[in-house]
Amino acid sequence: MEGPRTPPSASRPSVVPDTVPRGRNTSTQSYRTGDLSLGKQAVLKDLDHVAVVPLDYFNTAVMPPLHPRMNIGEIESRLTNSRVLSMKSGRWAAFPRDPEKEASHEDTVFGGLCLVFDAIVQAAQGITGTASKLSFVQKPATPPMSERTNTSRPDAYLLLVNKKSVGKYAKRSVHCWDDIAVSFEFKKCDGRSGNERIDVSHILLSNLMGLTS
Repeated sequence: MEGPRTPPSASRPSVVPDTVPRGRNTSTQSYRTGDLSLGKQAVLKDLDHVAVVPLDYFNTAVMPPLHPRMNIGEIESRLTNSRVLSMKSGRWAAFPRDPEKEASHEDTVFGGLCLVFDAIVQAAQGITGTASKLSFVQKPATPPMSERTNTSRPDAYLLLVNKKSVGKYAKRSVHCWDDIAVSFEFKKCDGRSGNERIDVSHILLSNLMGLTS
């Protein structure tokens, strides 16, 4: 006697991928030549649309949580006592005036950020007992090293204290894109001068260099 049979399964429709494959402009030979103009165009074409969000959203949705022993009030107190920060004027000692009111070049105006960053890190290390994993570097005239040709020069960047690069890039005196966590572009204006699109392209290219070098 023949036993029960399992009915044939219904044919399943083919699954259509959510993301349609497409070529990337940053994979083309023209992008890899290191030409900044071509690089900016390729980055903007690949990204298509870039969301610009408020700083509060970035802090809550993107930034990782603070060290459990991190006390912002205590850090602020230490910075005030060392006169790096003035609670009365609400200003850093390194920036007695608004940058947009300074006549000097941006490289000079924002040079004080090194002092601010180092002071904050020192205060935080004194509270947590944990050494910083990043150092603030400001070398706007010197492009970081890369395995391929590039002339991208970020105004500043956060460099890994414990380098992960190898070979000729492993020397501490050599700053390589492989060791850069975040890059920065500084502007004295507030971004509403009509050149905002150009400024964004500088920022996007600088940050993408760390992923494609």
